[in-house]
Amino acid sequence: MFKNTKRWLIALLVVFVILSGVMSSVIIVIDPYFHYHGPLEGYYYNLDNERSQNDGIIRHFDYTGMIIGTSMAENFKTSEAEELFGGKFIKVPFAGGTYREQNENIENAIKYNSKLKTVIRPLDYAYIIDDANRLRDDLGSYPDYLYDNNPFNDVNYIFNKEILFDICLPMIKAKSSGVPGGMTSFDDYSNWMDDTKFGAKAVLQDRREFKAPDMNQPFVDEIKEQVKTNITKNVVNLAKANPDVQFYYYITPYSVAWWGSQMELGTVDRLISAEQYAIELMLECDNIHLYSFNTEFDLTADLDNYSDECHHGDWVNSQILGWLYSGTDQLTKDNYKEYIVVEADFYKNYDYNSLIK
Repeated sequence: MFKNTKRWLIALLVVFVILSGVMSSVIIVIDPYFHYHGPLEGYYYNLDNERSQNDGIIRHFDYTGMIIGTSMAENFKTSEAEELFGGKFIKVPFAGGTYREQNENIENAIKYNSKLKTVIRPLDYAYIIDDANRLRDDLGSYPDYLYDNNPFNDVNYIFNKEILFDICLPMIKAKSSGVPGGMTSFDDYSNWMDDTKFGAKAVLQDRREFKAPDMNQPFVDEIKEQVKTNITKNVVNLAKANPDVQFYYYITPYSVAWWGSQMELGTVDRLISAEQYAIELMLECDNIHLYSFNTEFDLTADLDNYSDECHHGDWVNSQILGWLYSGTDQLTKDNYKEYIVVEADFYKNYDYNSLIK
């Protein structure tokens, strides 16, 4: 009896090992998250999981330029960037990503790809004042095992039944059915334009008025130090360490309605002072080409360009690429103070309630 039980257990263990080996082999070979290699010919790879796939794209794809950022960068088209700047671009957005997350992934791109020469990145205005070490812990569990070089925690990837059954096996089936191989284009990757509504109704929703603030928040020393640490650690230091890489950074042009909300909160003075200080820090780097489109008032005051207070349509992303290439609205040591004056005058004196009809 004991011998039969032992044989049964051994047989069960052998079957388990074989099945586990097959499972892990399929995931390793197809590698839908590009953890070990780039895409294989004959299979079609859907790009649909930023935090799981971006590190592999950064490590294993061939490129000379990259577009990175939050959801503000998701509607960029790499084909347009390539037409303007030349070379080959990837797009690796991290929706909701902090300055730290974006900076660490640019750092990895520089480490893994000596051919990288151009980085395009929106600097979200709302994150200028932020903890330099903050990572978003409210977006679900982070796949750290895909980012480190520890082979032992790869078990989270290669023994993942959802990846096997929901991704790899359908890819094998599609290949067997004659579906052409390939990959989601970077133009389409993470683009959220489909079914998105734009205009005043989408932006303002149920708002009935913009109220006057109870008080104005000052730009105190504690906030200034926070800006300095955030910008220095997550923007400036990497540029200084890599003078051969050209960084095209711009401060995101949120809608005038966002500024109205900040006026209501009494934070506009603090935000503009923080922005000016951040600009001064970044302008110390010759290879940071810094822009802001907040004084493109035809853009920011037209709510038809926006789906909410912050997010604009892909036609604005296309325009921004053109402006970056042509040098329109570039900030320099000679003009940034004038820019701040014009920006502050417009948004501090705008009639926000005129937006509500």
